[in-house]
Amino acid sequence: MKKGHALSFTATLFLTFGITDLDFSNPVFEDNFAAYILLIIGSILMVFNVIYWRKLNKGK
Repeated sequence: MKKGHALSFTATLFLTFGITDLDFSNPVFEDNFAAYILLIIGSILMVFNVIYWRKLNKGK
């Protein structure tokens, strides 16, 4: 698997698990610590993914 595809897949997994684990009826940070961390990490990885693909396509 290529680097960009692995990064996309990992970011999507983190975002999916974060949204699934989030308790929408009680969105307090202390009660949903793991879910918010997964959402933050997934979002950061998605930003890196966009930067990677733009940099890769810039040379073409």
